[in-house]
Amino acid sequence: MIAAISTGSRRLAALPPRGVSCYHADVGQHSSSSDAVLVEHQEQLDAVCQQARAERRLAFDTEFVMEDRYEPEVCLIQIAVEKTVALVDPLGKLDLRPIWDLIADGQIEKIVHAGQEDLAVCYRESGHLPQRVFDVQVAAGLVGLDYPLSLQKLVQSLLHVRLHKAKTLTDWRKRPLSSSQVRYAAEDVAYLLAAYRKLHARLVSRERLTWAEEEFRGFEEESLYARVEEDKLRRVRGISVLKGQQMAVARRLFQWREELARKLDRPARIIMKDHLLVEIARHGVSTFAELRDLRGLNMSDKNIHSLAGVVREALAAPLEQEAPTRTYDVEAPRETALIALATAVVRGYCLDNDLAYSLVATKKSIQDLIRHRTLGRPADPADVELLAGWRGHTVGAMLDEVLAGRRNIHVEKAEGELAIRVGPREPKATQT
Repeated sequence: MIAAISTGSRRLAALPPRGVSCYHADVGQHSSSSDAVLVEHQEQLDAVCQQARAERRLAFDTEFVMEDRYEPEVCLIQIAVEKTVALVDPLGKLDLRPIWDLIADGQIEKIVHAGQEDLAVCYRESGHLPQRVFDVQVAAGLVGLDYPLSLQKLVQSLLHVRLHKAKTLTDWRKRPLSSSQVRYAAEDVAYLLAAYRKLHARLVSRERLTWAEEEFRGFEEESLYARVEEDKLRRVRGISVLKGQQMAVARRLFQWREELARKLDRPARIIMKDHLLVEIARHGVSTFAELRDLRGLNMSDKNIHSLAGVVREALAAPLEQEAPTRTYDVEAPRETALIALATAVVRGYCLDNDLAYSLVATKKSIQDLIRHRTLGRPADPADVELLAGWRGHTVGAMLDEVLAGRRNIHVEKAEGELAIRVGPREPKATQT
């Protein structure tokens, strides 16, 4: 249970009086409440969830620890509705299904800040995908603020409120929570509804609400949360030097490491560091004695025997034919120059239209558009991010016309500075 920090002078009508503990956070006029309610009983949690259903909107965040676990351990869940900030203790004996049901309910709007990891917790715990999410960090990038913008800077910019953020490395498993931990947790959601209202109004006034909704639909896709093995394998440091059978051994070692890490509930890199995985795969180290002598391989004899067996099996297995290397994966010098030019054009467009470049485009998305135009790869425009959705109707269409030679680029003075400009669309030449 979360111990009482202090008791506020008022009780919140939305919650039953039993065991209500409040911490007076003094979070100001823009917050959902000046008191953070410490939810210790099931009826309290049910009341908060019922209030969220009645209002059809809630702010949501979590605090979790992942440094010494295979999966993140959720230590606190924060929910804010119009008159309540509730801090729910998942380490207590509470049934959290009412929360997961809210997150998966398409009738209830969920307000988050950089919410992918928090929503991934819900998906992992419930098996249901989040629905109807509004991420204030994404919305901010569509109305002239930076992306990604921290919650502290976002609240300061929108609401002129300074948050007290100093507990990013605190131990959220420790009980009772300190008053500073409670304040930190409460502030993570207390201002989200006010920020939502400001951003929603700006999106509507700029006719960009549909752009934001398109971005938010990504939170409803399973691919956002699913851990794709090949993607994780590519992130192993040093893996790119391996080829053929070495890569086959590395892939099997990676699978074995993941299985053992999940079984022991430990981070995979604690089980076996990346450089050891690559070294074993590169040299085919397959005997107990050789593995035992590797510096930094700290595991039981039982697991070392198992590891040796995995390497021997991988070495003996038939080698699968590798996909041919795509020659266009190598960036040619002229392509490098073209990417730099296109990046400058997109950045200029974003500055002129109050868009955050980091939200609009990446080097890969620009490269994909260039290769689609010059090499026909990807062949389908739907696979080119800058030609899809709201990007395709705006910056993508403009850049595609530049690459097709139908619009020119020039530099002109704007507000005392030199700015990159894209000229008007050139009329198509008529054939005679």
